[in-house]
Amino acid sequence: MNIQTLWSNPWIRRGTWGLLVLLIYLLLTGWGLPRLIQSQAPKWVAENLNGQLTLDKVAFHPFAWRLQVDGVRLEGDDGERVMGLQQLVLDLDPMHSLFTWSGRIKTLSLKGPELAVSELGQGRSNLGVLLKPLTESSAAPEAEPQELTVPQLYIADLKLESGVVSYRRHDGASTQFTDLELNAQDLALAGADNKVALALSGSGGGRLLIEATASLAPADIQMQLALDDLDLTRYWPFIKDLFHFQLDQGRLDLHTSVRFQRDGNDSSLTLNEGAIELSGLNLSSELGPLLTLAKTRVEGINLDLADRTLEIDKLALEQGQIIGVNSEQGLDWVTLFRPVAAEGTDSQPAPEAPDTEPETPWRVKLAGSSVEQFRLTLEDQVPSEATSWILDLDRVTAGPVFNDLSQPIALELLSRINDDAAFRAKGELVPDTLNAQFELNLERFPLMATIPYWQQLVPLKLTSGSLTSGGTLTLSGVDPLDLSYEGQLAIQELVTQDPAQDRDFVKWQQLDVNRMTVGTAPLSVVLDTVSVAQPYARVIIDEDGSTNIQQLLGAEAQPEEVEASATIDESGETEPLQLSVNTIELVDGAAFFADNSLTPKFATGIETLGGSITGLNSDPASRAKVDIHGQVDRYAPMSLTGELQPLVPDSYLDMALTFDNVDLISLNAYSGTYAGYYIDQGQLDLYLNYKLENRKMVGSNRAVVDKLKLGKRSDSDKATTLPVALAVALLQDSNGVIDLGLEVQGDVDDPSFAIGPLVGKALFNAITKVVTSPFSLLGSLLEGEEPPSEVLFEPGTAVLSARAQDQLTQLAKGLGQRPGLSLSLSGAVSVAADRSALAASALAGELGFDTTPAEGLTTEQQTLLVAAYERRFGIGSAPPPPEGQPPQEWQQGLYNQMLARVNLPLDALPELAASRAEEVKRLLITQLGLSAERVFVRESRLELDQSGPKVVMSLEAL
Repeated sequence: MNIQTLWSNPWIRRGTWGLLVLLIYLLLTGWGLPRLIQSQAPKWVAENLNGQLTLDKVAFHPFAWRLQVDGVRLEGDDGERVMGLQQLVLDLDPMHSLFTWSGRIKTLSLKGPELAVSELGQGRSNLGVLLKPLTESSAAPEAEPQELTVPQLYIADLKLESGVVSYRRHDGASTQFTDLELNAQDLALAGADNKVALALSGSGGGRLLIEATASLAPADIQMQLALDDLDLTRYWPFIKDLFHFQLDQGRLDLHTSVRFQRDGNDSSLTLNEGAIELSGLNLSSELGPLLTLAKTRVEGINLDLADRTLEIDKLALEQGQIIGVNSEQGLDWVTLFRPVAAEGTDSQPAPEAPDTEPETPWRVKLAGSSVEQFRLTLEDQVPSEATSWILDLDRVTAGPVFNDLSQPIALELLSRINDDAAFRAKGELVPDTLNAQFELNLERFPLMATIPYWQQLVPLKLTSGSLTSGGTLTLSGVDPLDLSYEGQLAIQELVTQDPAQDRDFVKWQQLDVNRMTVGTAPLSVVLDTVSVAQPYARVIIDEDGSTNIQQLLGAEAQPEEVEASATIDESGETEPLQLSVNTIELVDGAAFFADNSLTPKFATGIETLGGSITGLNSDPASRAKVDIHGQVDRYAPMSLTGELQPLVPDSYLDMALTFDNVDLISLNAYSGTYAGYYIDQGQLDLYLNYKLENRKMVGSNRAVVDKLKLGKRSDSDKATTLPVALAVALLQDSNGVIDLGLEVQGDVDDPSFAIGPLVGKALFNAITKVVTSPFSLLGSLLEGEEPPSEVLFEPGTAVLSARAQDQLTQLAKGLGQRPGLSLSLSGAVSVAADRSALAASALAGELGFDTTPAEGLTTEQQTLLVAAYERRFGIGSAPPPPEGQPPQEWQQGLYNQMLARVNLPLDALPELAASRAEEVKRLLITQLGLSAERVFVRESRLELDQSGPKVVMSLEAL
């Protein structure tokens, strides 16, 4: 059989042509197509992109319609790989595609895909540079939008495995996603309920799983997302420049379901039952650790983008700590947590947007939030000595919270301050109007933690003390601030010490305020009953006269400081504080007083101090009543009663302070220092009354001293020069009692005003008056004529006149009421008058008569005068009477010459002075009943007092 015969056979001919077509098909597809792809694809890339494409191997199975490409590498002009693929397998299904008029793929497999994106700076990337020619090509004219048509494409098996995506920023920060896997079976783009699974691993072990069910016509995509154990530090370098802190550790888990739907122009995105968990978070700054957080959970996240609603069931923080520093520049948290991009931004308001249809506002709700086992640590560097505060939040709950902030938020806080004080709060807050009401409770807050804030102002040493308070805090607004607190207050075991001597200064066992109300509108403090148990105060006067109180108050402000503060006060308008204290009760109190400036030093104590102050109020018309009592040195009762108003500029005071049966031996330090004598015996009752009104102080004081006996003298250089013993004798009555009243007054606006100096001055003036005018005191006792300090006599005689006897009788009565006084008598003479009187008396004895010639002499007396003259001057020496003249002048001349020649004894005048003193003593003792031990005659003969014919009297203490 020849070839022509065979060719004539139609089946042979058909078979031959079929075989030829098959050979051509196999040649074109099995050999030509791979080479075409391998040669033309790199050329197209070179012409249309800024890069180079390399294909290691391209194979096409003509019968299976399977395309396989190995070793795909797409590189940029710099030779750096941008994309890569180990193997691409495309298994087509042409028969089904032909009969169904749709694209059908049995298998699409991508093995080892790789994408490497690198930033080049200035907004450029290697991928952008690669695709730049395509992006710069002229865009087609904008056409009217048409409805998206989903291609009829079906993929029986879609698989992507071992994929890698890497990203590197121009500053060197980089990350990589590995183990990228994508699986889908029976994927029909135009069908419904297509199921796709995507898995991705990040650097550091994080794993992303996405299971999606999708329909594209219309679009309806439902996804289940699970992100497990994502290491956040791997991605922190990309955003670290936006913040002032460093992320040292942190891992993230996220689980949620997402659904996206689009039908025409309507689209919706919902997120349901989302949950986010952040664990092991550590933040730090240049100064050290900043924030640690064991776990943060956000649960029940539900988002509806179309309805603009977001609901979160719970936000929970567990076991964390935040550390901060407060300095002169402010709290570092404010700076550290503020994004860098927000610094230096213009605070000008954004331009108003054009009028558009208002959008539906978002509705956001956080059903509940909680914080457990969280610690806030703050180092405060503002005080001179840095101090640390620790707030342990054992549990904090809040919710629900709405985004419009118009609904009340329930809050509850259980915490501890500095590991000691428990602080609890429970209530509601309305953020929109800033209205709030909370029940607060603070237990045993250590007051020593506040020392650095006031130590420089008051150098007081606080060794113990705690504060407890509970009540209701109400906030009704902030413009103006309307804040009030009503509750109770207690300060327990407060002990302060004098820093110079380390001794107790002020302390108490317990201070309780049973009900207090503090408010800002108006500014007011109202206290019902303040009860202080076992209060104690200690006042010390040092050797230099300063007190421990002055040491605590420190030096006075400089004039410029005072002026500056006054200017501030005058320029600012401050609302006066309304203060009201119903009752202040003192229970079992004590006080101690010591004066180390005395010789010897003095100390005393007041015990069982108790009483009350009621009605203390800042109302200028109000008067607080004071009733306080106690005992001095255990046995001497004291009391303080009266009214006062210390809370207004023009203070009012009407107070009475009494001390009964104070043993004066306890005051030996004062008496020895200032009086110059120690006290052997005596008791004191002291009644002090002070009134202050219209800035004027008036004091009416009374001191009653009983059975006072002075002891030995002291050697104090501060002792008075006044005769203290005499003053005591003058002031003591017949019963040994000194009853002394002192009136003081002063102007409190006088810079030198002080109560102590006023009382001291009044006492000094009273004693001075007594010792300088002792006879005036005796006259005041008798309410009659003041006894004289001198007894006058006729010249030449020692005979008491009737008036002198009456005056001495008055003096004796006064001395009877002052048994501690003695009387000293000193006789005195007038040399001229007394000598003349004594000479006249002697001459009268010689003449035999005492009539002077001036009165006229009888003939017998004239004869006796002439005879005596001639006996004195010689016979015939007497001149005859002149003729024609009265005889008195002649007689007087003879008398005067004889009187001038009378020779008195040398002791005539001293004896006269002594006689006068003895005569006064005799009358006082024998007739007026004074004891001889109380009347003394001083020697007047040796140093004759020539002040006049009298007896000088002086009072002295026995």
